[in-house]
Amino acid sequence: MRKLLLILIISASFGQSSCERDDICAETTPTTPLLIIEFYDVDNPTLLKAPNNLTVSTIVNEEVNEVLALVNLESIEIPLRTNDELTTYSFTINTAEDDEEEANTDVLTFTYTVTDEFVNKACGFRVVYDDLQNTNDPQQDGAWIQNIDIENPTVNDQTEAHISIFH
Repeated sequence: MRKLLLILIISASFGQSSCERDDICAETTPTTPLLIIEFYDVDNPTLLKAPNNLTVSTIVNEEVNEVLALVNLESIEIPLRTNDELTTYSFTINTAEDDEEEANTDVLTFTYTVTDEFVNKACGFRVVYDDLQNTNDPQQDGAWIQNIDIENPTVNDQTEAHISIFH
């Protein structure tokens, strides 16, 4: 009986020592960042200016998916694709039905280099985007975006704007 009790105690102590704490990724841990875009007044480049009823949609293999709808914000955050080195978005202003002006669309393509970065055991990997560049393809309705400045070509956090759009 004593041997059985001794074996149980030894087994329990080995079992207890092999337990690990749960690895939980803290909410404050940096993950794959979003692209931050700020909109400025082309006539007064230091003044933030929200586009009127902006709708942003991603275009993948000619499939369009709405990301933001009817927003009037001076700054937006949108995701870049992690499985490719380019992301295409359509930026359309005046998209509300009661807008007096007609909708106007510009298509922006962002190109970049994707780098996987190990965060920790609990969180795994995150993506960092390097060498951010863009092209603007105004549609038949003309360009509403007058100028685009890349403020930070490395997208590795969400603390400040990466792109400034002047309209």
